[in-house]
Parts: sequence; structure tokens; C-alpha cells
Amino acid sequence: MADKKTSSEAQKKAYKTYNSKSIQLAVNYRPTDIQDGERVKAYLEQTGQSANSYIKALIKADLDAKGFNVSDNDNTTNTKTE
Repeated sequence: MADKKTSSEAQKKAYKTYNSKSIQLAVNYRPTDIQDGERVKAYLEQTGQSANSYIKALIKADLDAKGFNVSDNDNTTNTKTE
């Protein structure tokens, strides 16, 4: 029985470590913009995409188009100048 608890504790620790390396963002549609949320939901259902993959692709395309980058070495930003 002790092995099962140890495994469970090890799994919890591994999960916590993995999640500490993640960034989580969320989108909430409120009553004032619920129609936009319904449009997104219907689009995702029709295309078979997950909300996560769709939102990630939109954000990446937007930041790439703006030329926004973050350096891996020192977390400084540089933006496209026009």
C-alpha cells in the first residue's frame, strides 16, 4: 500500500514540476460579447479545431505579423519598427 501512495506523491510532484514550466491564458466571453463567443464556438465545431490550437495559431500569426519577438537569453523584447 505504501508503494501506491509513494507513486501518487511522485506523480503529483512531476505534474507540479511540469505545470510550473507552462503558461496558461484564458478567454471568457461575457454577456456583452457572447455573440462573438458563439461565433468562435460554431466555427471550431464546423472546422473540428480545438479552441487551444485555434487561439495559439491566431496569436502566433498576429505577433509574427507585428514582428514581435522575445529573446530566449534575457527575455528582452524587440518590436518591428516602421
